[in-house]
Amino acid sequence: MESVTRSLAWAPPSGPGREETTVILDDNGCTAVGHITGTDPHLFDVYYRIEIDDQWRTRYVLVSETLSGRSVEIRSGGDGRWWSDDGRLLRHLDAAIDVDISATPFSNTLPVRRLGIEVGQSAEIVAAYVDVPAMTVSADPQRYTRLLPDVYRYQSLDSDFTRDVLVDELGFVLEYPGLFSRVPAGLEPV
Repeated sequence: MESVTRSLAWAPPSGPGREETTVILDDNGCTAVGHITGTDPHLFDVYYRIEIDDQWRTRYVLVSETLSGRSVEIRSGGDGRWWSDDGRLLRHLDAAIDVDISATPFSNTLPVRRLGIEVGQSAEIVAAYVDVPAMTVSADPQRYTRLLPDVYRYQSLDSDFTRDVLVDELGFVLEYPGLFSRVPAGLEPV
């Protein structure tokens, strides 16, 4: 596969906030680098880097909140085991293959691409959930159901949160109702 670079941007349907992300896809997997500004529950400014292997398993995550100076840096062998930046095994994340950064819909692309489920099929996963702007990480059980070729139902299995997410041909989110809408990239400063 020839290396492909995509510039993506999302904004909340109302209120201030914006994300600009660059995604590089190649034979080795995917690297995404993003910058997000938002105001929920208060002003935050986040940079992130996610590295994914050729099977769409998350291998490295760095999330840095510039206003507070807090950051999260974790690594995975792709087998559901995670380590902190200082080498500690993070047992509370056991079984998590994907990362879910609360402030970006890019996170939804990871299980959509990795699972490869057909229309009508569902799969339950555990994600390493990074709460922005709190900058905490927890295990988060989730379910993805493919309703249509371009629509996936996301369900949190430890709350009543559910959304039907529209994706493009590569699995990148177009519309995450009530939270994120794809907008043209690079038109406004972040």
